[in-house]
Amino acid sequence: MKAWVVEEQKPIEDRPLKLVDLPVPEPGEKEIRVRVTHCGICRTDLHITEGDIPLSKRPIVPGHEIVGIVDKLGPEAKRFKVGDRVGISWLNSTCGKCKYCLRGDENYCPEIKRTGYDVDGGFAEYVLVHEDYAFDLRHISLSSEDLAPIMCPGITGHYAFRISEVREGERLGMLGFGPTAYYILRVAKSMNIEVYISTRSEEHKRIAEKYGADWVGNIVHEDFPHKVDAFIFFPTAGKLVERALANTVPAATLVLGAVTMSPISIENYTANLWGRTIKTIYQVRRDYGKEFIEIADRLKLGIEKEIVKFREVPEAMLRLKKGEVNGMVQVIKI
Repeated sequence: MKAWVVEEQKPIEDRPLKLVDLPVPEPGEKEIRVRVTHCGICRTDLHITEGDIPLSKRPIVPGHEIVGIVDKLGPEAKRFKVGDRVGISWLNSTCGKCKYCLRGDENYCPEIKRTGYDVDGGFAEYVLVHEDYAFDLRHISLSSEDLAPIMCPGITGHYAFRISEVREGERLGMLGFGPTAYYILRVAKSMNIEVYISTRSEEHKRIAEKYGADWVGNIVHEDFPHKVDAFIFFPTAGKLVERALANTVPAATLVLGAVTMSPISIENYTANLWGRTIKTIYQVRRDYGKEFIEIADRLKLGIEKEIVKFREVPEAMLRLKKGEVNGMVQVIKI
């Protein structure tokens, strides 16, 4: 099978992705083999390729926003049949036995395996996954092109939204407006939640306004019109965390969505931190994923996207790095 692999991490301009022929993988006992039809390109794939995140497996096939068709079943796999449509996210498997798995916090499992990082991912014609970790898309009406990005920014955004504990009729603030924030905005507006967006990008301001944001601006220079009940924060700029907190009410929850963060300091504890709760997103979970796929299908959550040909993946990732994506996300059609 054809696959894009990373053997040596280096800037995307130096062509670290190599197109190679690999053996078509054979599914294990309870695994399924999926013929990949679509795979979203995530900024995490870029970080893995360039070396911002150390390799867990070498070589590795990146890609964790996968939609495809079940092609072959392992000897004990019973959940799907050949021809079924399924999705695969960052969460590839967990041990199922540790205290975290047993209490429903599988994203904290110390033996977690991640698609496109610990095991080969979707920048390939075929991929393997344990049947229990594939999302059932048989009765979902959304197109595979729209479902692929839901496997990461959609699911991750729903995780952030859920743990923010924002309620109907309240106010939600967000700093940074990419695809993850887009999905949150769409769901929040369906629940009569007032949404304030802070972003530097004029194009992102346009999209946020198009989809119903109640205020769009830049809190580096101005405050929200009202303090918010919850705040979801995406950039890696730790120096802005206190600025975000200053725009929340006491009892608010601040969710940090970045994988890495520059140093955070809170100078005015009493005014800006006292009474607030800070949470972080850590990996993803299947229950939130299943829940969001159903919500996205009900709300018909498409997204502005750039369709990428399989042979053009390196060039697409270079556009991603430069901020020149034609749409909010990129989806490889395989």
